[in-house]
Amino acid sequence: MAASIQFESLSGNTEFKQILKSKKIISKLFTIYYRKLEQELSNNRKVVLSCVSAKKLGNAVKRNKIRRRLKMATRKAIVELSSSFNKKYKYAIFAKAKVYDENFQNLVEELKSKFKEAN
Repeated sequence: MAASIQFESLSGNTEFKQILKSKKIISKLFTIYYRKLEQELSNNRKVVLSCVSAKKLGNAVKRNKIRRRLKMATRKAIVELSSSFNKKYKYAIFAKAKVYDENFQNLVEELKSKFKEAN
């Protein structure tokens, strides 16, 4: 079920700089930056999204775990939202340290509520 969604990552420094100047939603677990896509994607199953964890969050092992948890929670939240999730935007999700210890289901619920806010 969750395998039907494909993530396309943001690429390049300029794309990140553009998205950081756009709209944002702040949560206690993460910050979501989003910007409208310049062109429509040909594949309806693709989502342009990047999960970022800063160096100050810990060593490489901890940062990678945070990023993996955030990606899987995002995938699950998008599947549960399905029709109400807007794929016309590109997203950058910046993790905060609390993601590491947070209950996975709480993380999914927080993502769902923030994605609804973005639409």
